Amino acid sequence: MTDIKHDTTPTLPAVIPPTSHLNFLRTWWQRSDKTSEIAESRLLNHYLTKNVIARVDRVDIGGENRFINTLVVEKANNKNLSRGEVEHGSNDGPVDDKKALVMCHGYGAGLGFFYKNYNDIAQASPGYRIFSIDWLGMGRSSRPKWQILKKRNQSWDDVVEETESHFIQCLEDWRKAQKLEKMTLMGHSLGGYMATCYALKHPERVEKLILVSPVGLPVSPFDQTEEDKPEVALPKEAEQLGKAMEAEVTEREFQNSPNGTPRRIPSWAAYLWDKNVTPMSVVRLGGPLGARLVNQYTSRRFAHLNTEEQHSLYDYLYHITSSTGSGEYALASVLSPGAYARKPLIHRLPELKMPTVFIYGTIDWMDYKSAEEAGKKMSVYTKIYRISAGGHHMYLDNHKEFNDVVTEVLGA
Repeated sequence: MTDIKHDTTPTLPAVIPPTSHLNFLRTWWQRSDKTSEIAESRLLNHYLTKNVIARVDRVDIGGENRFINTLVVEKANNKNLSRGEVEHGSNDGPVDDKKALVMCHGYGAGLGFFYKNYNDIAQASPGYRIFSIDWLGMGRSSRPKWQILKKRNQSWDDVVEETESHFIQCLEDWRKAQKLEKMTLMGHSLGGYMATCYALKHPERVEKLILVSPVGLPVSPFDQTEEDKPEVALPKEAEQLGKAMEAEVTEREFQNSPNGTPRRIPSWAAYLWDKNVTPMSVVRLGGPLGARLVNQYTSRRFAHLNTEEQHSLYDYLYHITSSTGSGEYALASVLSPGAYARKPLIHRLPELKMPTVFIYGTIDWMDYKSAEEAGKKMSVYTKIYRISAGGHHMYLDNHKEFNDVVTEVLGA
């Protein structure tokens, strides 16, 4: 078991600075499970203090190569002998009456992305123990081979159902291993989609549902015609690929054009989407250039962070991105090109049986109006919060306001 104390964080190996071709090569060449663990600990230590205790564990959920990387955070008290540390080791599950907040990351991310949130929420909500997980096949959880692929003559509805059932069962197996009877479930983006699916399947296990800019609510505005199908349109649009790769797309441009109308996804993009060509696969194929691509993304998207945090986030993201492909391939199974759900949640949200809160950023590319529309049809308590100056990752863009909102929801 390895303990990493907050007050000795400088003893952690420093990030290889993303400042030269040689350093990108070194990062790529030296990466391992150990350097991935260090990258995660380094990022978490930016905001964890001695007022909380934190433990990272790999929870066995049964079967070969099936474990869920789990962070447990709670407010420290006199009984906590390991206060002020990130502890790596086993956990036998809760033995007191604290409530559970379970946080689920979005696509392409991991539990480390919430590093600015754990400390404040844990201190402000002493009656809660925070559990944050990496979905199976993502983050630092195990990476079993992805088996759910669309077969010839199989409908997308069948693929969606199989994929949702996979993640629902993984979360349920994890809950049983952690001996949690009920939980407040929070999910961001794709994590919000899967959290909703779980809450629909196991309503007796979810006390409250917090959906943070969840993907998959609205119905796609696109009706695919014969002319739109990739095999028909792809040759006509091939020359667009080079131009598209040179363009920089902002969060808000991803789904909507400047005048607010949905952009039609080019057929070449739809073709690659359905073939499961993911950003992670591009990073892996790029070798040492993949590290540069990740750094370009983090330095642009998270430019508001200080240099040390940017480097820590880059190092962490590169490690979880360059790992073996697995759960990332679920994206094309449940979402059609343009990030619209193949089976929109807006039709299923009225079936929820627990209080549901939505959180969006004011400059989020995900439209909060879909949540407004869904709320009108839901029979349970609903509320929408909007985090000022927050994009899709509002929990990083304006973490103080986000933490206050989550604390308010937990105390309600």
